[in-house]
Amino acid sequence: MKISACYIVKDEADELRRSLRSLQDAVDEIIIVSTAACPAVAEAAADVRAELYDFPWQNDFSLARNYALEQVTSDLVIFLDADEYFFSPESLRESIAEIVGEHPTFDIIMIPLCNFMTEDSFFDAHWMQSPRIFRSPGLHYAGMIHEQLVRDDGAERIIVYGDDRLAIGHTGYLTERGAEKIRRNIAMLEQDAALYGRSPMHAYYLADCYFGLKDYEKTLALSQEVLRSDGVIFGGGSKLYHQMIESMRALHYPDEEMLSLADEALAAYPNLPDFYAQCGMILCGLTRYRDAAESLAAALACYDEGGAHTADASFFNDAVAAMAAERLAQIWTHLGELPCAHSYAERARHYRERHGTQAEETRMRITACYIVRDDAAHLEKSIESLRDQVDELIVLDTGSRDNTRETAERLGATVHSLPWTDDFAAARNAALALVTGDWVVFIDADEYFSEETRARLRSVIMQADETEAEVLLLPWHNIDEITGETLLDSFAPRIFRRREGRRYVGRIHEELREADGTAPPSRMVAPELLTLVHTGYSAALTQEKGARNLRLLLDEAAHSEHPERCWRYLAETYDNLGDDRMAEHYALRDIGLKGRSIVYASRSYRILLRIYGAHPARREERLAVAEQAVHRFPGLPEMQAELAEALAVYHRYSEAAEAAGRALAAVPPKSGIEPSLFTEEMRVELCRRRTIWQRMEERAAQLRITAAVFVRDDERDMERWLENTAVYADERIVVDTGGTDGTRALAVAAGATVKDFPWRDDFAAARNAAIGAAHGEWAVVLDADETFFDPTELRPYLAMVDVTMPHVDAVLLPIVHVDEDAGERETGRAPHIRLLRMGRGLFYEGRVHEALRKGGGEAILYHEKIALSIRHVGYSSGRIRAKHERNLALMERRMEETGLLPGDCRYLADTYYGLGKYAAALLYARAALEENVTSIGAQSHLHHLLLDAMEKEHCPLAEQIAAARQARDAFPQLPDFHGRLGILLAAAGGAAALEELTEALRRSEQHADADGEASAFPAWAGAVSAARARLLMEAGERSAAEEELARALALDTAREEALDVFVEMHGQNLDALCALCGTDAATLSYLARFADSYGWLALAAQARTALSSATGKAVPVPEVYGQLQGISSEDQGRLLVGMLAEHVREMPEVLLHLERDRHAESPPLYARLRDLLPEAMRAFWRHYDEPDAVSLPESMEGYNLVREAFIHHADAAQAERFLRAAAGYGVPVLRAAAEDFAAAERPEGAFIAWSLVAALVGGSADALYGQAIAALRMGARDEARGYLTEALRSDAGHRKARELMELIG
Repeated sequence: MKISACYIVKDEADELRRSLRSLQDAVDEIIIVSTAACPAVAEAAADVRAELYDFPWQNDFSLARNYALEQVTSDLVIFLDADEYFFSPESLRESIAEIVGEHPTFDIIMIPLCNFMTEDSFFDAHWMQSPRIFRSPGLHYAGMIHEQLVRDDGAERIIVYGDDRLAIGHTGYLTERGAEKIRRNIAMLEQDAALYGRSPMHAYYLADCYFGLKDYEKTLALSQEVLRSDGVIFGGGSKLYHQMIESMRALHYPDEEMLSLADEALAAYPNLPDFYAQCGMILCGLTRYRDAAESLAAALACYDEGGAHTADASFFNDAVAAMAAERLAQIWTHLGELPCAHSYAERARHYRERHGTQAEETRMRITACYIVRDDAAHLEKSIESLRDQVDELIVLDTGSRDNTRETAERLGATVHSLPWTDDFAAARNAALALVTGDWVVFIDADEYFSEETRARLRSVIMQADETEAEVLLLPWHNIDEITGETLLDSFAPRIFRRREGRRYVGRIHEELREADGTAPPSRMVAPELLTLVHTGYSAALTQEKGARNLRLLLDEAAHSEHPERCWRYLAETYDNLGDDRMAEHYALRDIGLKGRSIVYASRSYRILLRIYGAHPARREERLAVAEQAVHRFPGLPEMQAELAEALAVYHRYSEAAEAAGRALAAVPPKSGIEPSLFTEEMRVELCRRRTIWQRMEERAAQLRITAAVFVRDDERDMERWLENTAVYADERIVVDTGGTDGTRALAVAAGATVKDFPWRDDFAAARNAAIGAAHGEWAVVLDADETFFDPTELRPYLAMVDVTMPHVDAVLLPIVHVDEDAGERETGRAPHIRLLRMGRGLFYEGRVHEALRKGGGEAILYHEKIALSIRHVGYSSGRIRAKHERNLALMERRMEETGLLPGDCRYLADTYYGLGKYAAALLYARAALEENVTSIGAQSHLHHLLLDAMEKEHCPLAEQIAAARQARDAFPQLPDFHGRLGILLAAAGGAAALEELTEALRRSEQHADADGEASAFPAWAGAVSAARARLLMEAGERSAAEEELARALALDTAREEALDVFVEMHGQNLDALCALCGTDAATLSYLARFADSYGWLALAAQARTALSSATGKAVPVPEVYGQLQGISSEDQGRLLVGMLAEHVREMPEVLLHLERDRHAESPPLYARLRDLLPEAMRAFWRHYDEPDAVSLPESMEGYNLVREAFIHHADAAQAERFLRAAAGYGVPVLRAAAEDFAAAERPEGAFIAWSLVAALVGGSADALYGQAIAALRMGARDEARGYLTEALRSDAGHRKARELMELIG
């Protein structure tokens, strides 16, 4: 008889050595097939002179096994896995020879296989029969996975069974079988079934896989498929029933249905103890205790007679037997038969200790502890899950009013009482003081050990006791108690050694600490060994618990000497309650602390990365936190993965791939205080994404990019544009449309290609000329006044578009309008097309505000909402007016030819608003909203424009509210219109104001995607926050008002409104304001001006006194303050009215000067001053500004009040507009104006007035004479003579005309 030993091995060298030692003396040859060319495997083979064959892995176990069989030269084969070994090597060959002698025609010898669940412990091991010895040749393996031995001739196999001398141990279940590995097995099984036909064996192993994934519905369906078939599962049918019963239990099937299946299993496998025990446990659930006792007793009898070691797989072992005996002891205790209870308790102890466990007086002792109140139902289930495994049960009751105490006592616990003081650590420490055990299991009443793992509790602790472990992190499986849905899988520190000084700290979310305040070291436990199930996060309880925890945490933070301990838990609590803003607030505070020795210190980083990762706009914060997390937790591969993702969002693909590589190369720590949560699924996904990033990096190196622009006298912007484009462009095209400054020279000097294109008043034609000269694959069409904030991002971004969106023709990018004349202040945002894929037939159309078109169809656009923001300075206050005037002229010229086209109203509204023509802007904004024309990403701007124009035009508040409500309904995801509506409602005293303001700020914090619509909320955030603070103050919610006011001041976009609320809340207290704003002279001067303008006179006086002290100079008090002192209120009123009247008389003159001034600050000052005019004057002035949009007031009061200013201070253009308005009141008014201009020696105005009179009355002699006088005074003697000739022709007897004619000749 010649025996060969065969293996297929990947890299399990250590396991292989043990296996080889167990059989090398009993076999004649050893064949090892190496599927990964592992050097350590080769060394192990050489040590025993085994034949080593390399066989590259081909995803097929049978293929590899059959290759090994091809090398066999013996009659018999022992085929083991590397993690299997014989228990009795000395009797191996003899035992095989006996079986061969007794069964000479056999094919396969089934041998006992012991699956260890705990290292080197038979206590909780599972036994089954496995085909590991067979004759050769004549058999081969079939099946890509879970391969089966079949005869070469297809005949029925002859199977015999070996005894315990051939038993082998299997250690493969000591390590976790990951979900990804299970899914790989499923894929291989499905592929095998597709290739060779589906069999009951496929369904059997698929059921096992899905049971491992906890997909219990599929487990049941596949198991039923096997049972309905006529297939034979040698030794495995019992396992099928086990999995079905446990699946039904997990899915909360009725006990009656489970009992029916258990009875069926018992009928099929009456020689196994397993299903007697299953029946007994189910009968307990049905409260049929005597029937349950009978079944459990039968299970133990069957087990004691060797029933677990039959041809069929059994899950019964000493651990299960001890649990069954304990349950019998509980049943007989409940039934009042204490002698029976005592007998079974002793029997349970016997099962636990017969594997060499220490004697009672010296063995390790375990204490289970609880603190409880009013939770009898949960407590009973929890205690039952561990009572068989512990030596002491301590329950500390904090004031139960139900039967919690009685339940605990009935289950064998020692119950103590302690009044509840809102301090979890105090209660836990009180319980710890009562402990006598060596190890403590401290769990909550709503936690219990799973049915599958509870029997291993003691063995897991015993194994830990032999190491340096101090705290065990248990797999923490959180489920919804009602639905059974998995809510969260994590780890929790629930088991620890009892040590002197070890205690809990923290009123809530208490943590275990050593006497010196450090956290004890911890070690993770594999879920297969022990799993703790938690139902406390059920949907019905989460909000209630969260509110309680929040109250306790906030109270502890407010009164503790170390509030920082609470920050991480506050972040978690707010995160669980869905409050991202507060979760972020406390998580940021937590990560700001230096590294601390606490369990799961990474939680705040994980919260922040989740929050920021959900909002692309917060990519900068995400990257910053990811970089900190990698530095803080270098051993956690998921942090490297987070960094990779954060870098990829910035299109830094090379760095992202490197970070991903570090994550994939890292070994996730399974112990310590910061265990990894990096799963196999995460690893596979990261590997996939890394491949994509590498493709993008390769594509970026191949791209050819053209920057194309048309210019005309753009020297002030050209240098920056050239520097910016040099970063990313392979080619730069500059089309010069006729400039005369240094733009062309700059472009030539920078190496750009310059082409001439005569200007035709057509923006589309110029832009087409620019892209027509491009040779790149992509054209970047930024204007000369536009540059990328980060030009390095462009090339990898375009590579991303090429790889992931090859169908896209053009890309809209976010344009950020920056006022370079106001400290780079952002004034607005809007998306515009700036990236064009060449070769797609793209061109522009439209003289002004040109639009992209595509020959033969619609261009496919992609709207980029975050990346590649563009700095645009063309709307800066120093140049916007000229740009609007130019665009308006082009629009008017084009409209003369084509009339009003769709989209024109929008552009006209923008242009008129920019020119301060608010009435016209309002008309066109309303018309634009009626048009069926949508601007991608900027449609909300039109609603902003409408509301702005309505405000400028002092439209009734009710109309403004209606428009804001319409805008909010059109864009509910944007915070903008919730905020603007809230401000208007607050001004009107509307009850819904606070709700809208709150919603605006909430949406702003969420950074909610509004389908790419640009938000202007940053400009309004301060005003919204200040308005909300005021409403909260008025509602008496001072604490909330203070918090909101702090935010308003931090936003700093409505500082005066926020300071006004602050003074109302805190009084006219300069010290308090200085604490906020500062104490330097500039700040004190600002505060004095603020206080004066808002009427806080006492505060203003304090500020001036402080300013005088700070500068050493006297600060003058406004003269009016002194004049008002010492006189009656009636006299004060008369004085103020007189002073205001004097200012009002001066205002029209100032307005005329501001209108003519081209300084950037003049237009806004002009608009503000016009709004301060008395109503009658303002009404006339609005008509003067916009005669086509605003009607002439019926009353002449306003006209009369401003007339003198125009006569004495208007230039010719202003005079003409004024006189055209005057003409609306009739010829007599116009004549009077003409005479006034003449009397004031303003001949230009007089000439215009008389010209208008002449036009109105048909060339009267008086009007012509007036024109002649004015022309003569302007030095136009010949023109004067002409007008006099016309006057005399009209009226030969006109004496004044004749006399003047004679005078001038």
